[in-house]
Amino acid sequence: MGDRESSERTFYRVVATDPPTRRDFLSHEALGIPLRNADDRELWQGVSVQATEQQARQRARLPGFGRYVAELLVPGAGPIAWRRTGRQRGHHTLWGDPDEMLACVIRTVPV
Repeated sequence: MGDRESSERTFYRVVATDPPTRRDFLSHEALGIPLRNADDRELWQGVSVQATEQQARQRARLPGFGRYVAELLVPGAGPIAWRRTGRQRGHHTLWGDPDEMLACVIRTVPV
């Protein structure tokens, strides 16, 4: 799956509420959303995040996305793994426990 680095890393996640809830950090798998392509299983099991707040804000403006951006400070070498994924600039995927991800939120801002 993902990488674990020795230093912490900041990511930005589009979320539905302020403050965010555990549900904001559930994968499509955990939400029961069907897997469309077997080649995407690893991404389906993770959570999409962006490298910058601006990228997350742009994503939040698309229909069907939340209206807040949560800033996460993810510790390196911890229980959450990440990797650069997808074609979209700055897109990453996180893998780990939703409660651990929620605990990494340091700030939430409206879009």
